[in-house]
Amino acid sequence: MNLPNRLTMFRIILVPVMVMFLLVPGIPCGEYGGLIVFAIASVTDFFDGFLARKYNLITNFGKFTDPLADKLLVCSAMICFVGTGKMPAWVALILIAREFIISGIRLLAAEQGKVIAANLWGKVKTFVQMVMILWMFLPVSHPVYQGILWGFMIVSVLLTLISLVIYIWDNKEVFQEEEALKKNQNAITDQNAITNEHAATKENFITEEALVKTLTKKHATITTAESCTGGLLCASLVNISGASAVLKKGFITYANEAKEKELGVSSDTLERFGAVSRECAMEMAKGAAQRAEADLAISTTGIAGPEGGTREKPVGLVYIGIYYLGDVFAKECHFQGDRMEVRSQTVQKALVLANETLMNSRS
Repeated sequence: MNLPNRLTMFRIILVPVMVMFLLVPGIPCGEYGGLIVFAIASVTDFFDGFLARKYNLITNFGKFTDPLADKLLVCSAMICFVGTGKMPAWVALILIAREFIISGIRLLAAEQGKVIAANLWGKVKTFVQMVMILWMFLPVSHPVYQGILWGFMIVSVLLTLISLVIYIWDNKEVFQEEEALKKNQNAITDQNAITNEHAATKENFITEEALVKTLTKKHATITTAESCTGGLLCASLVNISGASAVLKKGFITYANEAKEKELGVSSDTLERFGAVSRECAMEMAKGAAQRAEADLAISTTGIAGPEGGTREKPVGLVYIGIYYLGDVFAKECHFQGDRMEVRSQTVQKALVLANETLMNSRS
């Protein structure tokens, strides 16, 4: 278990300690004790996500336990305050129900290969809600204190409802799964299949020259967003005379910070799924196409080895993202060989996928 996961587990352990301070009678300065525990737990929430993203320590265990720990901490605090009479039950019900609804929408989106990042209203709601909870810990009964507390609760409820409505409206396509799948069926083939690429054959081989010709024929432009290939893909296209007519630019975004800054990959995606993921590859491709104003974008992110692999994400795991005229998908691939061989096979597979997408499109 890595350090971010240990911090997450520590936050879960702190939840019953906080509850004890708030509900067990006779504990001196119980509310102040609960406040300190809640503050410590909140700090661990910041650091586990920061460390996981910075040092690429994101695991499936962390993806599951981190949001679970957050919800346990906040919901437990609100339930305790309902029990002590500081928070009306209807306020807690609205705030907690919103969390479950959003979690459900994200699960539906994940099944469709989509990532839903937190919106601005949701982030503001979270900030106000945390301030409200911290304020509730103070053992004060002054009318001014109560007035401020009610102000926080009313604002929290309003922001909760507003952010929920915006969340549902902005992601209404999640509820139209059949329509979305029909729209993308020409571009997305065998999206969830795992391929094992040992060597290039006649069936899965295409030259960069052929891709440039297809782009030229389609009057389409292309850009690349590379992580594990580190520029090899873009360089293969530059090798072809006349590529300047179709190639807009190439992004090399090896670090997570570069993926966020240069391509607009959300920190939420990197924290929940990791840099080596289908979701990240899709956001890389979409971000590259938008920033380069290109019709087609190819992204690569994976573990070339020989180090860096885990049981969940072994060496040779690569995700190739393809964006074309509004449609985006990602292919999960498993390659074998040394570091250079994995990167070379990734480039070849990316060329194949890009060409197939162009050829299958009616545009």
